[in-house]
Amino acid sequence: MQGTYKIITTSVLLFVLLMTNTNICAQEICNNSKDDDGDGLIDLHDPDCQCHFTVTGNLLQNGSFESYDHCPITYTYINDHNIADYWNYGSYTNINLTDFYHNLHCSYDSGQFMLKMPPVLPFPQGDAFISILNEPSVKPIPESSMIKSYVGQCLQAPLKKGESYTLSFYAERTVSWDDSVGKIFPFTVAVFGNADCNAVPFGKANVLGNGCPENYPGWILLGKTAVFSNKDWIQTKITLTIPTDINVIEIGPDCSILPSIIDQADSTTYLDYHIYYLDDLHLLPTKDFPFEYITVKAGSSCSNGLVLQAPAYANGTYQWYKDSIAIAGATGTTYAVTDTARSIYNAIITTTQKCVATEPFLVTRSRLNDIHIPKDTFLCTHNGMQISPALDGITYDVNGAIVNEVSINQVGYYTIKATDIYGCQKTFNLTVVEQNCGECEVLVPNAFTPNGDMLNDLFKAKLFCSSSQFNCQVFTRWGKKIFESNDINKGWDGTFSGNKMPGGVYVYLMNYTTAGHKKTAKGTIVLLR
Repeated sequence: MQGTYKIITTSVLLFVLLMTNTNICAQEICNNSKDDDGDGLIDLHDPDCQCHFTVTGNLLQNGSFESYDHCPITYTYINDHNIADYWNYGSYTNINLTDFYHNLHCSYDSGQFMLKMPPVLPFPQGDAFISILNEPSVKPIPESSMIKSYVGQCLQAPLKKGESYTLSFYAERTVSWDDSVGKIFPFTVAVFGNADCNAVPFGKANVLGNGCPENYPGWILLGKTAVFSNKDWIQTKITLTIPTDINVIEIGPDCSILPSIIDQADSTTYLDYHIYYLDDLHLLPTKDFPFEYITVKAGSSCSNGLVLQAPAYANGTYQWYKDSIAIAGATGTTYAVTDTARSIYNAIITTTQKCVATEPFLVTRSRLNDIHIPKDTFLCTHNGMQISPALDGITYDVNGAIVNEVSINQVGYYTIKATDIYGCQKTFNLTVVEQNCGECEVLVPNAFTPNGDMLNDLFKAKLFCSSSQFNCQVFTRWGKKIFESNDINKGWDGTFSGNKMPGGVYVYLMNYTTAGHKKTAKGTIVLLR
């Protein structure tokens, strides 16, 4: 069944207005790094600054709930758990929940929810919508006994294992108990899947609550997102991961346990509920979803000089954001990243007809620079040695074998490729020779380059055997001592009394004891600048 989002002109015009620097009626300005409307949210963290996207094609039938053959009013769940055409109640319960609305009257509204929690008009699509609920308790109870409401649909074609799908929808938060405490909390919307369409509704009949679907066989969490709405319709999406073929989905709250609330005088009032309204649901393969991506124009996230490129829109105006906060003056089609600390970048593009939000682009410092593997080393006879330890997010390819750390057990020539989670790579070539460490000699480099690139920055000896005593001294060619250390792990950085020494030849003298024998090593070292 095909469907298309309406372009909501008033929302587009509102967004264009908000992107200016004029504060009107304390509305949120979306590019000034300030909380203009006093709701505690800044720039893209505020739903007022959200772009709405247009989607065509839909794997769900009756995604806006307009088609229905009757108004369910008894909610017995045993004989009739149909909400609207193709949609069913997700779980058994003995609570009369108001789940389906059409023209605001096709519902059983014993709690007068439409008087206490009226939806915002106009609806995103048509005249129908549904609600999902996550009810707090006045005392701690297990999640499996919580009252949560879901809607489910048996799909006409299964979601295929290993493929990625995206669900887009509009959500609107009504009045709920968190208004009384002066803080608006986000609500998590989750999607669960099952191979068996007969698994809907889930749970046990005639109980107060059944919690979430994962309490019952075959149900798998496919994805979830947090929605923050303060009485306005918010468009958002969830990317679904499909571990096995899925024939039916359920949409509702996740399996989190809500905190207990203070008991109200009238426990049937809206003060006991978290409720969200949903409308205009679209499910598509992610590859068919209209994402807009930032690309790299120059450099890379693995090095300096990274320049990001936003999609081109004729007569579009641009604003770049770092971690959802506007970057002052970043209003071009490109942005040169100056900080490689872990951050997420995206751009908002505004035209006369719509606004477009790009997908997040992650920039982070690579841990590849933390890896130091020498070109040559010695391996003690009959022993192994660790060349590079395990680092978070780093994998190694050692002569074709994928490992998390590099340990060498035999002599030979090694090509080591280190790769981080962002695809950045660094290659090392290493020659390992065997040495009798009972008679081992200290390994001393013949040159070093203290230029701050974390490669060969120190003049430092290596000793691949135990040593009870060690002393290293460095002199100028005229015999002036400029460095001394008794710690073999401490090297000379090319300075003396805080001043950089000039490039040239220096003399070293090392005394150490190994296997009960006192040994001396001396020679020259070249400092390169």
